[in-house]
Amino acid sequence: MSDLHINDVFWTYQGEGHYSGRKALFVRMPYCNLACEWCDTKFDTFKKWDETAFRAFAEASPELGRFAVVTGGEPTLHKHTRRVVEILKSLRFVVAVESNGTVESDIYSVFDFVTISPKRQAADKGMVPYQLSIQATKYASEFKYVVDKEFDFSILSRHDVWDGKRYSLSPEFGAFKESIERIIEYIDKNPGWRISLQTHKWMGIA
Repeated sequence: MSDLHINDVFWTYQGEGHYSGRKALFVRMPYCNLACEWCDTKFDTFKKWDETAFRAFAEASPELGRFAVVTGGEPTLHKHTRRVVEILKSLRFVVAVESNGTVESDIYSVFDFVTISPKRQAADKGMVPYQLSIQATKYASEFKYVVDKEFDFSILSRHDVWDGKRYSLSPEFGAFKESIERIIEYIDKNPGWRISLQTHKWMGIA
């Protein structure tokens, strides 16, 4: 049994997307292949979690209705992510992941719900803006875009928003008024999209 390298683990409430409002165990995996300027997570470090200690922390909740979100950083890149998911599923958790969607891997298939949030900052790392891997597109349950002042709405035309997946636009919290106005204007003409607010920030929780 080896230690798990995890950036942070904590109980909170999911603040956005399909499971907004649900009590959740957040597991932040370390490191990311992007560097978004408005990211609110310091993910470049990790702590070592003994598997027994991690399991005990995760069990500190009623068994019925257990829900976990594995995020980062970019969790699909980390070698310990699969083991984290295995442990959580053995404890009867529904396990979701939040990913930027750039990774070409079948790791998305181990999750029960996959949120893909493409980023224009992929271009800063030699990829195309809002890059999407074939595997991320295949396994996505939900696409969620953060709308900041430089967001290019034309990229959204690549999606078929009536294919059964969930499509949402989230205003950058630091420029909320301007972002939400742009989102509303877009959705008025494209009603297949939804607004996803970062309600955890309004509540003042992690």
